[in-house]
Amino acid sequence: MGSFQQFLTDKNIPSEKLLRLSRQLESNGSEGRTLRTKRVASRRGKDTQGKSYESLSIAKPKSGRGISTQQLQAALGDRPLPARVRGKLVRAVNAVLGKQGGSPVDAPTLFGASPVRRGAAKKS
Repeated sequence: MGSFQQFLTDKNIPSEKLLRLSRQLESNGSEGRTLRTKRVASRRGKDTQGKSYESLSIAKPKSGRGISTQQLQAALGDRPLPARVRGKLVRAVNAVLGKQGGSPVDAPTLFGASPVRRGAAKKS
């Protein structure tokens, strides 16, 4: 049994709850649409074109996608996961722990020695 699965069983967190909560946390709401609209306007505007989003103080919108069943199964089996998927899992677990009154955890605590999956190297 992997460290992620062991953590979930120790804290009595069902995997279905993680899937549902991740979908809710990562979903796009009105604030996501507003941020996307601001980003498009900054790219099209003459005076803001070429400036970074940080300098214009426009935050990054959520992805709109929660974790999938396959990604959760990979996490439970201690297979390498991309950093974004790990982040979504950490957010979902911390939301559950916050509702239960527990303290938040970080990725190394959840995944232990399981490596981060890296993409293909860019060609030079």
